[in-house]
Amino acid sequence: MKSKLPLFPAILLATFLISFTSTNEITPCYISFKTATNLTAASADRLPESSEKVRIVPTAAGQVQVTRTDGYRILYNNNKKAPFVNLKVELSEQKAYNQDKKNLIDNLKFLNSHTTGMETKDLIELEFNGFKVYGISRATIETGSTLGTFIMFPGNGVTVYFYFNNMKPDYRNFESLSDYKKQRNSFMNEYTKYLKTCKDK
Repeated sequence: MKSKLPLFPAILLATFLISFTSTNEITPCYISFKTATNLTAASADRLPESSEKVRIVPTAAGQVQVTRTDGYRILYNNNKKAPFVNLKVELSEQKAYNQDKKNLIDNLKFLNSHTTGMETKDLIELEFNGFKVYGISRATIETGSTLGTFIMFPGNGVTVYFYFNNMKPDYRNFESLSDYKKQRNSFMNEYTKYLKTCKDK
């Protein structure tokens, strides 16, 4: 009579094999959004393999590390060919993801508290299509090269960064602070809606 592999060891073996073969990665959905209103996506630039795998960011508790094993950048240009959105998607070391998230939130809080003329005293927290977004933003469009910085943690080691650029008046696609905020939120809403429906995850 043939011996059968006991059920419990078989389950353990399958679990081990799955965990051994599965790895976090930046899937195409994060870098294939092309339908932003009045913006044109440039080609995605991948982070060079020679890039540092750890970067240092300031927080109220001092300098902390954020891991980065892979990453992409995509610029979204307005109809004047000026980049309104600088989108970055980066991948953390799997074991460091939770700490990276904390460090990035603490970094945003630090930047917000040490920069004058910000929209709010605390972090801005927004939700689009089930995704939570944290950020800081200026209270005027008359100063600063970056008007807003927002981050999102969709899971699997991925962090999405939204940088909303300020520009000289002749190159802007917004006419006022409220117009900037409307377009800022519209982009994040459209991006997350695309993520939610994208099949190539």
